[in-house]
Amino acid sequence: MEVYYKYIKYALIICIFIILTSSLFLKIPKKVLKVCLCAVGRQENRYAKEFVENYKNLGYNHIFIYDNNDLNEEKFSDVLQEEINEGYVTIIDFRGRRDNRSQEAAYSDCYQKNKYNYNWLSFFDFDEFLELHETNTIQDYLSKDIFKKCQNVKINWIMYVSEQELLYYENKPLKIRFPKPIYNDYNFNMHTKSTVIGGQHRNYWSRLDNPHCSLHNFKACSASGHRVNYKSAFIDPPDHRYAALRHYHFKSFEEYCLKLKRGFPDATSSLPRIQNLIKQNSGNKEKIKILEKVFDISITPT
Repeated sequence: MEVYYKYIKYALIICIFIILTSSLFLKIPKKVLKVCLCAVGRQENRYAKEFVENYKNLGYNHIFIYDNNDLNEEKFSDVLQEEINEGYVTIIDFRGRRDNRSQEAAYSDCYQKNKYNYNWLSFFDFDEFLELHETNTIQDYLSKDIFKKCQNVKINWIMYVSEQELLYYENKPLKIRFPKPIYNDYNFNMHTKSTVIGGQHRNYWSRLDNPHCSLHNFKACSASGHRVNYKSAFIDPPDHRYAALRHYHFKSFEEYCLKLKRGFPDATSSLPRIQNLIKQNSGNKEKIKILEKVFDISITPT
């Protein structure tokens, strides 16, 4: 009997040893994150395909697009029907909404409806293309240990422009048309946009002053995991170490004019910018022609 118990004792010791040391030899797979993107767009069909492809290549699991076109304007389904059919893109009808909180309302709706289905939710515009600098996928990036205590990853812009000023739209990818980063443009580059952790009871986007930041105390980090002010829309100096948003704000002169005519999703008035643009370019015949066509006005050259 003593021999029997002796063998049991040795067997238990061996089992405990195997259990305690198995983690040294077996690679335990990490939890695979689910990440989605929420975007609001109007008159973005020219860029929608490239936008979706960019985020699909980064590993985003799904894209929710809030269609904020006017009722008689283009539809995203005109250019994204294939992605819609395969279940990768969902279009939400926000057509015709022109109140001064339509962008925040779309963000709030997207977070409330999807916060339990995704580990993280990104909130970017159609002229903001995420680029990752040391990882290949958004899942690998957000799985970094630096974000373990973070609930909101605030990623800085990098402005991108062409090698020489373009006057008109060209049917080429934005990355080819505008390859030049402007790292020293701090007035723009210190702006951030958010990727927010899911599963929170509070609505991240309620009572917002703008779509860049929250009034709730979500633990905010820069793109390299440093704690930052959750109330601020800015990180200065910009943090581009691990990630950045390629921001194609201006594009060509014609496209920028069309952008100002369309207006901004947060209902910020574009009239002062239009007036300033006319004043600055009233001596350029080619630009006057574009201004007159886009805004349906007559300009006396100076």
